[in-house]
Amino acid sequence: MGLIVFLCRVLPTSWLAAMARVLFSRTTRLLDAASHDVAGAQRQRLLDIVGRNAATTFGADHAFAEVKSVADFQARVPLSTYETYRDTIDRMVEGEKGALVDEDPFFFATTSGTTGRRKLIPVTSAYVAECKVTNRILFRTILTHLPEMMRGKRLSMQSPHTDDLGHGKVAGSITLALSGRLDETDVDTRSAIPPAVFRVKDFATRYYLCIRFGLQDSITEIAAVNPSTILLFARTLAQHADELARACDEGTLFSGPAWADLDDGVRASLEALARPAPAAAARIRQSRAAHDGQTRMGDVFADVAGLVCWQGGSAAWYIERLREQFGDVPMVDYGYAASEGCFGAPLAPNTAASVISPHGHFFEFAPEGDIDAVRAGDKPTKLLHELSVGEHVYVFVTTSAGLYRYDMNDVVEVVGKHEDAPLVVFRHKGGAMSSLTGEKLSEAHVVQAMAKAGAGGIDGFCIAPLVPAGTEAGRYLVAVDADPARMSDEDLAGLAAAFDDQLQAHNEEYEAKRKSLRLEPAVVCRLARGAFDAHRARRVGDGAPDAHVKVPHISPDGRLLLDVGLDDERWTGRLLCAQERAA
Repeated sequence: MGLIVFLCRVLPTSWLAAMARVLFSRTTRLLDAASHDVAGAQRQRLLDIVGRNAATTFGADHAFAEVKSVADFQARVPLSTYETYRDTIDRMVEGEKGALVDEDPFFFATTSGTTGRRKLIPVTSAYVAECKVTNRILFRTILTHLPEMMRGKRLSMQSPHTDDLGHGKVAGSITLALSGRLDETDVDTRSAIPPAVFRVKDFATRYYLCIRFGLQDSITEIAAVNPSTILLFARTLAQHADELARACDEGTLFSGPAWADLDDGVRASLEALARPAPAAAARIRQSRAAHDGQTRMGDVFADVAGLVCWQGGSAAWYIERLREQFGDVPMVDYGYAASEGCFGAPLAPNTAASVISPHGHFFEFAPEGDIDAVRAGDKPTKLLHELSVGEHVYVFVTTSAGLYRYDMNDVVEVVGKHEDAPLVVFRHKGGAMSSLTGEKLSEAHVVQAMAKAGAGGIDGFCIAPLVPAGTEAGRYLVAVDADPARMSDEDLAGLAAAFDDQLQAHNEEYEAKRKSLRLEPAVVCRLARGAFDAHRARRVGDGAPDAHVKVPHISPDGRLLLDVGLDDERWTGRLLCAQERAA
């Protein structure tokens, strides 16, 4: 890796692109071969997974040894969710071997569950190898299209924290397992940020320190899975521009009062790494002068050759704000991926489309309109080679993590083909679920939170995400039908705070986004009395069966809030549906 970084710094761009094509020639050959025979690649991938795990408890129970085709597998294994495996994975954490996979997992990747209980995804060497099939396609795209990104350092926020599960098992972010840097002493040579910064508990201080150290280096890449993280970097720079400029002039960490109570040893070690950066200080002041006091990231980090972040789903609203900060700097999507697998990667910058890797994991799909019938077993799933451009489909995966026919509850749109391999864009989570910046709130989360928040004075509620405004991050709006005699405006403000606290308690992803400042606290607004009852009555009046009409507690795009009469101008223009109409 060190040689590649050195060559990227000294060779002409055309040479770098040519070198990348040679370096990833095997990746290209494998992708092209799989894309020409999607059905064959998928069948082989499935048989490899099933054959390797035939002797496991799950494999024996489902006669994996007799599986000779995709149809054999589908006949023996039902569709599943995490709850299908929860008890088994809990036993694997406690040391049970050979339950779902033939390997003993060396790590468990964490992600939130729709019921509020977190999920633990077993990570094995075979699973990592499957994920790297797709990750190599991503790296190939970056290095062949934007090799200049490798000339300098990367500005990013990392999550090195791990949880000790006992029994010698550790859990944490899937990126740790895929990077191979499970040991805290392992150093990312491309990162401009000292590892100790990522262990600072106060998030505001952590973001400040990331910017401070980034300013003293040549940053050619800014990366974050969620684009809201990059906007938080921008907010930090804008809010503390004067102090950062002075600190760069002085070669100090802080210029003025320290931000948080840092451990003396950590503070001393970080202060020793701070260097003068007068050119960066000058760029900060020039940017402020040029934009009426609003410092812009693209002016200050002038060497940036590209951004790496998600561009699908609700990320589109953040992307527009990144354009305001960086202008026409190219953006590379991270690809369609999750803790449960690395499913697809982009083939070019400035697109949210990912090619699904036929030779990575095994995939099945259900057309969006058929999902209930497919889950009930009344209709079959579709295979990867059977997808057509324009379809919106739910995704089911089978991987070497021990997830078999696993329901991702993701809806993706097929937007094109690479040979015969589908190109997809993530659109949204299925059902009543919202994920403005990766928090994945389900109806179960919000109902549990509201029940614990002491909402005895309301007769109905629904939440919707609000896109960022100005320097403010996104947040959730809770629209309530509340009896004024029982809940004053002051009571509603208290309800907002209690609901936000409980939402953090019931969804660790929401808690992480709140603590990392990517989401602002939830706010409450009052609807007209009887608003939800009136909406339900209209639905029934339009012919919907009375028993089937249920008012959701989540409106992912905010359209329902408008339908029930929300007219507060402070919030209506920030709903996703309003932003979509404006675009």
